Amino acid sequence: MSQTHLRPRHDPIKSHQTNKNVPAVKVSSPEWTRFKYSSSRSAVRIARVISDSVKLRLPDVRWFVMGDDDTVYYTDNLVSVLSRYDHNQMWYIGGNSESVEQDVMHTYDMAFGGGGFALSYPLAERLVTILDGCLDRYYYFYGSDQRIWACISEIGVPLSRERGFHQFDIRGSAYGLLAAHPLAPLVSLHHLEDLEPLFPNQNQIDSLKSINQAYQVDPPRIFQQTFCHDSKRKWSISIAWGYTVQLYPLLLPAKDLQTPEQTFKTWRSWSNGPFTFNTRPVEPDPCKRPVVFMLERANEGSANGSLTSYKRIVHEPGKTCKTTQNAQATSVQRILVSSLKMDPDYWKKAPRRYCCELMNKGSIKSSSMQLRIRRCRNGESITSSLD
Repeated sequence: MSQTHLRPRHDPIKSHQTNKNVPAVKVSSPEWTRFKYSSSRSAVRIARVISDSVKLRLPDVRWFVMGDDDTVYYTDNLVSVLSRYDHNQMWYIGGNSESVEQDVMHTYDMAFGGGGFALSYPLAERLVTILDGCLDRYYYFYGSDQRIWACISEIGVPLSRERGFHQFDIRGSAYGLLAAHPLAPLVSLHHLEDLEPLFPNQNQIDSLKSINQAYQVDPPRIFQQTFCHDSKRKWSISIAWGYTVQLYPLLLPAKDLQTPEQTFKTWRSWSNGPFTFNTRPVEPDPCKRPVVFMLERANEGSANGSLTSYKRIVHEPGKTCKTTQNAQATSVQRILVSSLKMDPDYWKKAPRRYCCELMNKGSIKSSSMQLRIRRCRNGESITSSLD
């Protein structure tokens, strides 16, 4: 076994001293080495970061947020989620694994560390008082997240689940899950290095840059799904804002469109489930598959609005459909979506999916189609255009 020592180009401690906008770099105290463990010794060290952090007694701290080194956080949305909770009370906030086999192996009541979790200051402060003895009691657990969950259980605080924390215990492509994102703000993504790139013909880093382009324009709306129906052409259109548009050459109800296509398998066994949410199989008939469009660009619009453009992705050779209905759908090469930006306080209210409408009576000009996302009107449903 070889050992490699990497030196940063700049000393992080000195960099912090000269740039007050950079968070301080802290090294955990050596006390973690005295605790028992059975598998992952580093898990003990990570769990004790909570203790080290609380003991810093930094001013104005409301929450402690933990994640892995491969966790991507969407901080505006994270702050939005946490703002719904009273930070003066004891809160333990996060999400489960998507794969049932992982939840059974660890526990359903635990916030998985890869998706990330948050502890309110009062809970973290109370946790520190029992943490050391607790770590030795649960030395046989594998991860730091399971140790922290077990210790929090001794305090009597349950997990408050938020569906925007994504552990991503899945294999293959996350496309189906993200194209039908739950009605919740995107908080985190994990395990991206173990998944196919989120955008075709891009690596994962460039895929994240593409998503970030839209996220910077309208953080609360990223990945939020809405539906349009073209009753004349008998089309169904699903928009995952800032990511993808799917144009189905047939009419589908909302219950189908909001159910993720299973483009992925379970994390540990690479099986077709079960998952902690419903899925639908990828349609084997190419004539029933959606025409897929991926984000091309995202721009600020006028009057606090946004304009996103989605370009058609060509399907695999030999898997095309030659019906007239499909030919009409594939004639669309680009879809433009306009919308007002979401109210920052939107997620503090009872959640409701936005409505969508065809612009210019659904006309297709220069191979482009225009859609508009807006709040649903009184008495309007997602499928009102089909009534």
